[in-house]
Amino acid sequence: MPPPGKLPDVAAAAGRFLKEWPARWKETDGRKKKKVCLLSGILAGGLLLLAGWYQFTAPNAWAVIINGRQVAVVTSRVDVNQVIQDVLKERGAGSYQGLQITDQVDYKKVRVNPREIVDGQQLKNILQGTLHFVAAATVITINGQPELIVRDDSIAEAVLAELKQAYLPPPGNGEIQEVRFLEQVAYEHRPARPEEILSPEAALARLKGTSTASQEYIVKEGDSLWTIAREHGLLVDDIRAANPELKGERLDIGQRLRLTTEKPLLQVMVVYRQEVKEPVPYEVKVETNTDLLRGQERVKQAGSEGERLVTYQVVTKNGVQVEKKVIQEQVLKEPVTKIVERGTRVVLASRGGSGRLAWPIRGSITSPYGYRGREFHSGMDIDGYVGQPVGAAEAGTVTFAGYDGGYGRMIAIDHGGGLVTRYAHLSDFNVRVGQRVSRGQVIGYVGVSGRTTGSHLHFEVLVNGSFRNPYGFLN
Repeated sequence: MPPPGKLPDVAAAAGRFLKEWPARWKETDGRKKKKVCLLSGILAGGLLLLAGWYQFTAPNAWAVIINGRQVAVVTSRVDVNQVIQDVLKERGAGSYQGLQITDQVDYKKVRVNPREIVDGQQLKNILQGTLHFVAAATVITINGQPELIVRDDSIAEAVLAELKQAYLPPPGNGEIQEVRFLEQVAYEHRPARPEEILSPEAALARLKGTSTASQEYIVKEGDSLWTIAREHGLLVDDIRAANPELKGERLDIGQRLRLTTEKPLLQVMVVYRQEVKEPVPYEVKVETNTDLLRGQERVKQAGSEGERLVTYQVVTKNGVQVEKKVIQEQVLKEPVTKIVERGTRVVLASRGGSGRLAWPIRGSITSPYGYRGREFHSGMDIDGYVGQPVGAAEAGTVTFAGYDGGYGRMIAIDHGGGLVTRYAHLSDFNVRVGQRVSRGQVIGYVGVSGRTTGSHLHFEVLVNGSFRNPYGFLN
């Protein structure tokens, strides 16, 4: 049998022979006709055999070969080209520039069982999962590093312009002088896979994100985790996370640490001028008044704020103010000084004293008047022992003698003129409410009642209901 590739030629030759057979038959004599008949029978049988063989071995389909691998069998290569165009269209050929496949597509005639031939939809499904696509794209680089890919230059420019717009001050809040990126921004052009190409919204979100920067730090004398963190704008936990080998607080001079920081991928610097009307604070002038008690005050002239027009130059980075300086200032209204009269008169002792309050007990001050951390201490603590007699600081009337929460056992004496003294943490009383007492008279005894950590006297001075520093009133 001839090879399958020669079968069409053999069939053609047989066809020519049969066409010429009648003419040749007339020209043949009788004896030769017998031989011819025999040969013709043999030839006809062979031709029938060849025809049958060709029918079962001739190619009946096209194999589709992608990158050297057969992926499908179809009836026509024209159908393959149409399906490829349909796949390109469905992948968004209109959304990308020059979308094309990157694969090598070849075809080959084959003989297969008809059941192996796929239809158009089956072929489309196969090609969608096999073919690779690329499109022309614009790569946005930041400081020479490719960071994101968009469809084209116009989208890149629109996204970068929108990023700048996002960090401008609100309308009417200033006159823009400069808007620029602190990093070097450029474009590159190359083919990219469709899944790499970001939408404008995704590209803007990416540009508003951060990038991770790492550096090596060598520990020097005097360093601690806290000082290193503060110097580089980090938390101690950030340093520990980047250096899991750290144990405890110990650092060695020359030790190498990894410092990892998050910073904006792209920084927008905005410089603008801003005019603001601001209040000008008034001054307070104090005058003495001998008619008022020491510690009392009275407003002689109310103060009022002035007003000024200030022109600032403001610099922001990604909307965060980093600099603000005055470039022009104009006073629109002068402030009015507040005048306060402050009393200098002290309470006179009932028995010819010096005009100052007497110490209720003698001892060192263990806690002065004023703030102790976040807590305000409304009096002064004088060291004493349990049972030590406590004297009245000045003559007056007892207005309270009882238990008062954290004060414990407490006595309050009204000396007149708005002046009141209080004695707290007592162990016992020696007076009752309404009783008139003289300067130095024993009114109670030092104790540890109420909220206290040890025996002492808590002594308070109030003027018109406001606490004052007792130390300024004592001899």
